[in-house]
Amino acid sequence: MRELRFIFYLLCGFAPCLVWADFLPDFVVPFPDVANTDYQITKLRPVDFPATVADLSFTDRMALKSKSYEPFRDMRAYHDLVVEGEEHFIERQMALMEMEREYDYEMMDNAEYCNNYSLDEEHCAQAPDAWQEVIDVADDVSYGTEYYGTTIGGGAVIANNKIRGGSCYPAAKSNDFKNQILTSGTYESISPAFEKAMITVFRKEGTCGIIEGEPCGYTCYGIGQNCLGKDLGINVRNLTRPQAEKIYYDNFWQKYNVGMLPDVISGDLFLAMMASGPKTGISQFRKFLGLTDGYQLDENVVAAVQNYNGDIHQSWLNVRKQFLVQVAAKKYNNRVLNGWMRAIRLKRENGCHVIPAIPLYR
Repeated sequence: MRELRFIFYLLCGFAPCLVWADFLPDFVVPFPDVANTDYQITKLRPVDFPATVADLSFTDRMALKSKSYEPFRDMRAYHDLVVEGEEHFIERQMALMEMEREYDYEMMDNAEYCNNYSLDEEHCAQAPDAWQEVIDVADDVSYGTEYYGTTIGGGAVIANNKIRGGSCYPAAKSNDFKNQILTSGTYESISPAFEKAMITVFRKEGTCGIIEGEPCGYTCYGIGQNCLGKDLGINVRNLTRPQAEKIYYDNFWQKYNVGMLPDVISGDLFLAMMASGPKTGISQFRKFLGLTDGYQLDENVVAAVQNYNGDIHQSWLNVRKQFLVQVAAKKYNNRVLNGWMRAIRLKRENGCHVIPAIPLYR
């Protein structure tokens, strides 16, 4: 019997034991049938997988995205751009120059008038080299070599292509424009480069009134009622210089990221944007730097300025001079050329890092 039991155990290692157990009830006890329902005696628990966004309905997913984007609803990767091109701004400059020309014609004797408006074929005899003499006005510049007085911003001027937010030399006196500092001084410590550029703006456009032919209507400090005034919902007839400064700072300097540029050029580009429009000014500047065409001031522009080899202030104004020469000849029969070339000379003498021949103080 012991041998038989051994054989039985050996065979159970290779075949189902329950089958043999039916023949040997006295020696093998079958495994009981146990229902696997009492799971609480183990650590395993039946659970469902957590739901994901993919399990939501389309409507719920859209609602979730909308809620997630809400904090960023009014943010932009780039500031919005004004789409006005050179036409509006050039027309304003032309209208202003024409008004000044007519005033000067009434107030000056013929010799003085023709000295200032030598290309006026109607009232002045035309010398063979008159056109070139007017062009040369833009380059007839006086500079200082040393300066030890008060600066715009109060600190020492660091004249290189990388410094931002540094001090600027004071403005330079001019024979053609107002020798007055008409800014409030609010932005001198905030942005000396902007402050110096605004000194130039007020010297060039420091009047309020109706300019004949001006498409923007009543204009004050370069801000037209029917243009920027309308966009901002303000009455420019009541505009003060401090308010004009804030408009220029918020809607041009800040809006277009001009302040991210180094001091050596930021004021010059700002003035170009005021004369020809933001779109034209920025596009010209990018091309000048050899960058792809566009209307953004970004880190690529900053890097190009920092790595510029040469006097970027004067080189950029050479580009602007040639542009204005072409516009004056093509559209206005050179009537505004003299005034525009004098404006280029004023800008050459009043760059942030340009030492004035004769400083202009408040």
